[in-house]
This record gives sequence, structure tokens and C-alpha cells, in this order.
Amino acid sequence: MPENYTIDMPEAVRNIIHTIEEHGFKAYAVGGCIRDSILGRNPDDWDITTSAVPAQIKTFFKRTIDTGIVHGTVTVMVNKTGYEVTTYRIDGEYEDGRHPKSVEFSDRLVDDLCRRDFTINAMAYNDTDGFVDEFNGLDDLDAKIIRCVGEPELRFTEDALRMMRAIRFSAQLGFIIDEDTYSAIGAMADTISKVSMERIHDELGKILMSDHPDYVKRLCDTRLTQYVLPVMDSILTDRRCNSTLTLLMHAGHSPYLRYAALYNATDADNANAELKALKLDNNTINTVTKIVRLSKTSIDETEPAVREAIHMYGRDFLPLLMRHQTSVIAAKEETTGIMMTAARKHVEVINRLYEEIIKRGDCISIKDLDISGSDLMELGMSGPRIGETLNSMLHIVMENPKLNDKETLIAMLGTLE
Repeated sequence: MPENYTIDMPEAVRNIIHTIEEHGFKAYAVGGCIRDSILGRNPDDWDITTSAVPAQIKTFFKRTIDTGIVHGTVTVMVNKTGYEVTTYRIDGEYEDGRHPKSVEFSDRLVDDLCRRDFTINAMAYNDTDGFVDEFNGLDDLDAKIIRCVGEPELRFTEDALRMMRAIRFSAQLGFIIDEDTYSAIGAMADTISKVSMERIHDELGKILMSDHPDYVKRLCDTRLTQYVLPVMDSILTDRRCNSTLTLLMHAGHSPYLRYAALYNATDADNANAELKALKLDNNTINTVTKIVRLSKTSIDETEPAVREAIHMYGRDFLPLLMRHQTSVIAAKEETTGIMMTAARKHVEVINRLYEEIIKRGDCISIKDLDISGSDLMELGMSGPRIGETLNSMLHIVMENPKLNDKETLIAMLGTLE
């Protein structure tokens, strides 16, 4: 990298750093924002590290929030955006695999950088000093390598989730993992059980939504899944592995579709149980389970059948199911080398019929009927019979949408007795 290379920091970040410097202290943008800037990616957020302690930071700026004073972090507010400013620190012993027993502030930047997870995340920058790269993160970025800062075993002891983070960064960036780092993951895999499932699903989701979702295999190769995701581990360690990885590469860019691809080779109950164990939100759990359960469902190529499917499965769900089935077809074609022309044509027909039905606004639910429960009550109907009558009318109208007319439906009542 040229010596005059500069990072295009947001004006607010530059001003925060300059303000701290004007008070006689050092400050740098640090971590992922530097990595992403070098890679030409837009950083999600900008973290700042400094030799000033929190009490001092609070006097330098008009608006601050005590977001993590104990660990040296103050959030500086600029308009409506917050920027975390953290004092250089040395972490004490880690007793729970995530939180240090104590934190000691330091006035040396290297003390702060050496506790970070990977070399590509341990770089700092400001306009005054340029890059500070004590652990050759720039070289590893250039070589496309994920490597722990210092001893991998020590970094993973500090936070066991870093083992999954190594695989996640490799998937997001398309990087290889340094041999010593990778070996340490395998040797310490059992410690992943100390990590909450919420943090695990966050990393797994990022792997699945990356350009390399098939890198989930590395979670199994290093034995991480063995301790926390037994269903996934089973799928990716037997004959279902290759077809699952191929399906993941064809799956649409949606968490529902990526998770459905991952668990497509097991039954819906197994998928549901593991998604619940992962502490995913109920909507994701229910949607993915439904896709897996209905993965092999075949819908007749008629408008009434498609209207019935929309009614049964949901207006928004049916396109998801069709996208999943298209991915399954593409994966099978790649795996077998045999084109599944008839299957592809079937999905195309269902998609076309779906679009026509939605565009026309055909009746697919009781609320779409041109008659309501109140109308039936005025006609003397009461109790459960109202719901039963509306449901019968709905299925008749889904067969023939032209019958969805209030007078026609009233005239029909006699035939529904």
C-alpha cells in the first residue's frame, strides 16, 4: 500500500479525533471500519480508540452517553448519530469465555490493538500518523488471510465466538483462514458451548447471507456444530452434505431461503427444533419450517388450484416456496448434470398464474368476498353458521371468481343450506 494512502473518514469522525488531539491526547479510528475502508466497502459504523479516559472524553464534547464506562467506552453524539470512543485498555483474565474479569486503561495504542481478534481488525488510522499496523493486518488483507492477533488459543479463550467469527469473515470476504488459527478452532471447538445461542445465530446468519454460504461446512469441519447444532452437523457430515452445499449456493438472497436450503435435507420437525434452539425470531422459524415442510409440494397448473394454494399458504409465502423449489431444481441439475425441463416449466406456470391472479385481485380470502358476516346477520343468520357459510362461499368463488358478486352470493344461500 502506498505510503500516502488515506482513509476517507466521515467528517464527524475526523472532528472527534481532532478534538481529542487538540486536548493533548491521541485518537484513531480503529478496527472493522479501517478494514472495510481499505477493501472499498462502506463501514457499518466507525469506532474510535484513544489515550484519553472516559471522564476526560466527557468534558471534550457537549453530548455524550455513558454506554460502557466500566470498559472505557463513551458514545459521542453528533446530531443523531453516536460514535463509540473507547480508551486504550488491557483486559484482565477471562473467566466466562467472553468478559474480562477486569479492565486496565493504558496510554499505549499497541496494548489496545494486541487484544483484538484478527490482524485485519487490529489496524488504526488518523490523519496525523496515518496507519498503525503493528500486526501486519495490511499484509494479511493483501494475502486474503484471516489470522489471529498473537496466539490463537489466547484469543479464543477470551471469546469463544471468535472461532465462528473467523469462519464468518472468511465467508464474507472470501479469505482463507491461517493454518494455526484454523487448527486452534478445531482444538478448542468444545468451548463454543459457552456462547449464547443468540450470538451463535448472529454469526451463522452472516455466514449464510454471505457470498459463500457453503462455508458453513467449515463449522462442521472444525467440529463447532458438533457441540451446538446437532441437526446441521448431521446434515453436513453425511451423504446429504454436497447436495445441501450446492443448494445453498443456488438459494435466493433471503434469510428464509438460506435457512430453508440449509435444513432442506431433514424433516420439518428437526428443522423447527434447531431453529428454536438457535433462538431465531418466530416469523423466521415458522416461515423456514413451512418451506421445508412444503418443499416437495406440487400445485396443479390451474387457476383454482393456485388460488387455493395462495389461500392456504399465504399471498407472500407462495412466491418464496416457488423460489425455493427453483433453487432445488437448479441444485439437482448441477449435481446430476441432467436438465429438469418439465420441473422448471411447472414452476414457471405456477408463478405466471400467481402473478395474473394477484394482478386481477381475485378473491383468495374471506375478506375479499363481496359479502360479509354483517350482511349474513341482516339476512337472519347467526352463530357458527355465518363462518361456515362464508368459508363455503370462498371456495366456490375461488373456483369461479365471476361469482364474487353480492347479489349472486345471496342468491346462492339456498344451495348452501
